[in-house]
Amino acid sequence: MTCAPDHVRTLLALALVLFMAIPLPAHAWGLHGHGAVGVLAVERLSDDTRETLAGILGSTGFDDVVGACYWPDLWRDMGDGQATARWHYVNIDPDEKAYRASRDCPDGQCVTAQVNAQAALLGDEGLSRDERRLAFKYLCHLVGDLHQPLHVAYADDEGGNLVTVRYRGQPMKLHWYWDGGLIQARTASLQELVDLLRARHDQPPRGWTPGDTLAWTNESFALTRNFAYPPVRTIDENFEKRSWQVVQQQLDVASGRLAAILEQVLGER
Repeated sequence: MTCAPDHVRTLLALALVLFMAIPLPAHAWGLHGHGAVGVLAVERLSDDTRETLAGILGSTGFDDVVGACYWPDLWRDMGDGQATARWHYVNIDPDEKAYRASRDCPDGQCVTAQVNAQAALLGDEGLSRDERRLAFKYLCHLVGDLHQPLHVAYADDEGGNLVTVRYRGQPMKLHWYWDGGLIQARTASLQELVDLLRARHDQPPRGWTPGDTLAWTNESFALTRNFAYPPVRTIDENFEKRSWQVVQQQLDVASGRLAAILEQVLGER
């Protein structure tokens, strides 16, 4: 792991405190999940695209990418970024089977719309470096959010925040089970999670268009509808095992899709 600048180490230390001590229901994936998505996406990039991204970020080192991709949660939870809170999820009525922008996100203030909006900002060479760096932070984070179970979910239970389950003898919100409870139980560190996920993929990024984000939203909603809620409120070994496979799959897929977006908006046209 590369050595991080002082400001990045400070950010990561604060993130770790929040992640371990305050498992807030609104978080998605936590530091480890978001960090893994970003690090693995950057690893998948072509050399030219990675160099372009490094010019925007200043560095594509491990710690710098982790800090950037987790930052939107810190910004929101410290109060300064409350205006962006709705960017992290989208609610769909339980009676519906698919996302429809005009009904579910008419003002563009949801994760599906913002993935496309931030991708466009990142690819806009007319913007300043700071503006494009901010767009990368949100893009990396929100692609992760879009693939996290219960971030394309229902308003009536606040994405599983009003559902309490018992996992390994401890009560927790179902939303937090998917956000970080399972990852914390199954891995000892971010590096371990990255190494585990790295072994899963060998395919280069495929092309991306804004319309693809709609399909990803519907995939996540199908996961919410068909699997994210356990049959009983105590998480048993079988559900945990299947959940862990889903989490690994979603993190891996998210990293590949983020890489595809980055290649599309930053690679050679």
